[in-house]
Amino acid sequence: MKGKLILPYIMSNMLSGVGSAVMFYLSGFDPIWIGAFFATFTMPFFLMVLAGALGISRTSKNLPVIQLINLAAVVWAVYQINARGGFTVTSEYVAIGVALYGAITIQWYIRVFSNYGREPSAAIENGKGLPELSLQRLDGTNTTSASFAGEKTLLVFFRANWCPFCMNQLKEVKEKADQLAKAGVKVKFISNQGVKNSTKLAKDLDLPAHFEILQDNNLAAAKALGIDDIGGAPSGMPGYPVDTVKATVIGLDEEGKVIFGDETDNYRMRPHPETFLHVFEPHGSVRAFSAA
Repeated sequence: MKGKLILPYIMSNMLSGVGSAVMFYLSGFDPIWIGAFFATFTMPFFLMVLAGALGISRTSKNLPVIQLINLAAVVWAVYQINARGGFTVTSEYVAIGVALYGAITIQWYIRVFSNYGREPSAAIENGKGLPELSLQRLDGTNTTSASFAGEKTLLVFFRANWCPFCMNQLKEVKEKADQLAKAGVKVKFISNQGVKNSTKLAKDLDLPAHFEILQDNNLAAAKALGIDDIGGAPSGMPGYPVDTVKATVIGLDEEGKVIFGDETDNYRMRPHPETFLHVFEPHGSVRAFSAA
């Protein structure tokens, strides 16, 4: 259900922000519309422009800077009404309504949409092997997690090309390609987004030989691990499945045993590569494990 609401949330706030900018001009630069603009436009701008342009892979849980901007914008709009001794024209009611809409919906995004509400997976247990995972290579051949045996492996389950945080996370991991190669680590990026979409991604990322993108048909592997996110994809994404995966990173040793696990409960909070690179070193700790 949440996935169906995220695009309407982004678009309604963006249009409200643009409308506020127009009203600021048409009203003779009435400052109340400044509050309405920043209360609504800030979050869509961050998600659709800044996250991609700045290569942001992770955020804090509660986005305090954006919340502060939002709060200041609402306070500014309310202050304008108070300074005038109350509402004087209908447009002021609209401006306050727009600002409050931005304030309410940003809380929904931060506190409801961003969180998976997941429980730690019983299948991802430190020091133990994973259940066998059925996967497909981009050339159409089938494979399983049994093929990972004998090599240290990093599994990165990501949502799809439409997720800027996922794309930035994959690029960030790729930046550590040399370090991972020296440690003898094979990297598997795994998604159910479809071979066509993943083939395009592989071309865009220009992955080195020890990196591979695998297709998780029908979320079989994700379901085996308990990390599937049914209905989690945003609506209005043609060419992509409506179901997706909860962002998850797993490190395996040569025996296929888990030496690292990150099961974030917030899709914006991804582990930095430095938190798992050391576990692949000869004396890496097998206690590097985090879960929701």
